[in-house]
Amino acid sequence: MGIVLPEGKRLAVCVSFDLDAWSIMLRMRAVGLLGPGNYGPINFSRGEFGIVTGIPRIAKLLDKYGIKATFFTPGVIADTYPDMIRDLSRRGHEIAHHGYFHECPASLDERAEKESFEKGMAAIERATGKRPVGYRVPFEIPQANEITSRTIGIMIELGFKYISQHMGPYDFRVTKVRDGDIYHTDRPPEFGKEVNLLNIPVNELIEDDLAYFLGVSTFYPKLDNPSKVFEIWKMDFDYAYENEPNGFFALVLHPESIGRAHRIMLLEQTIQYIMKKKDVWFCRMDELAARWKD
Repeated sequence: MGIVLPEGKRLAVCVSFDLDAWSIMLRMRAVGLLGPGNYGPINFSRGEFGIVTGIPRIAKLLDKYGIKATFFTPGVIADTYPDMIRDLSRRGHEIAHHGYFHECPASLDERAEKESFEKGMAAIERATGKRPVGYRVPFEIPQANEITSRTIGIMIELGFKYISQHMGPYDFRVTKVRDGDIYHTDRPPEFGKEVNLLNIPVNELIEDDLAYFLGVSTFYPKLDNPSKVFEIWKMDFDYAYENEPNGFFALVLHPESIGRAHRIMLLEQTIQYIMKKKDVWFCRMDELAARWKD
């Protein structure tokens, strides 16, 4: 059947964050994508900004508007800053899984992939007392941004309810995950079967990294006009609102990026615009997944 929103609500809105901080860069260094000389205290502080300054600004803004968000958190970040993760959880936000050290499943063997899931879950549970039920795939520029043939089975075994990733043929609809596809280069693909796991897809065009972080090099982010980014986000939201009843609209944000002064103002502007629609439901991704009806 699909997602059934609360009575009187037309569209769900999820504000989500990838709480990568410095883990993504150190992971890239670990797999040889960055040399030791390319990542030291100066560049470490770029990721640390997301924790020390970005998160307090974000938490204050979300509290101001009564919004509960989803934070996809690498286990190493939960282990390093457990008080911060605990505080976000106590404020009512969802702490979801994002690997242990921002490792992508496609770069791991079977044992390491399972260990990444288990270590990340344990770290989040230590900090919050709750097991995560959602997962977003970390990626390692430029070599790996994929799940493996094992990933979905591991997630189901560990009790996950949803994956939020660039997968699925829709942009504003939740679907069940299809697992077991086999792809050929000389004949049509063999499609797998739907399994008991939901996909909440994300859209790179409404992600702050594309607008603000992915510049000419790893350490020199590009700078885009907030009014331009707002217009893109606004029009995607408007389309979803007008054309996708019982659908959802999700922002994908990063504290080290959106936490900058003019960008947090952009996020507030976006929230204010969306809130003008009285039949919009702001929710966490686990709350959205819970509205699925077979």
